[in-house]
Amino acid sequence: MDPLVVAIIALVVAVGAVVYARSVKPDTSSSAGLTPGQALGAGIVGLGILLLAMPWAAGAIADLEFISSSDFGILSGAVYAIGGLAFLGGAVLMVFRNSLDS
Repeated sequence: MDPLVVAIIALVVAVGAVVYARSVKPDTSSSAGLTPGQALGAGIVGLGILLLAMPWAAGAIADLEFISSSDFGILSGAVYAIGGLAFLGGAVLMVFRNSLDS
């Protein structure tokens, strides 16, 4: 993927985030910035962006002269890392939700 395309996608996401943040009215009754559901949604969007960029990043890393690994090895390692982050985020969310119920 061309770096210009990545920059355009990043710009569109940033503009969308600013527009969304300006459209949401702050809740003055609580001091928390995000509800757990909003935080979960933001985390899932972040993981989605990482998943979309992984094949391009794996190809770019494999093309470096000092890297002796293939695209597949780099991509499989990245999938394990993203899976670990998703598992950790889900576990933290379950603990947090259970602590609110008590």
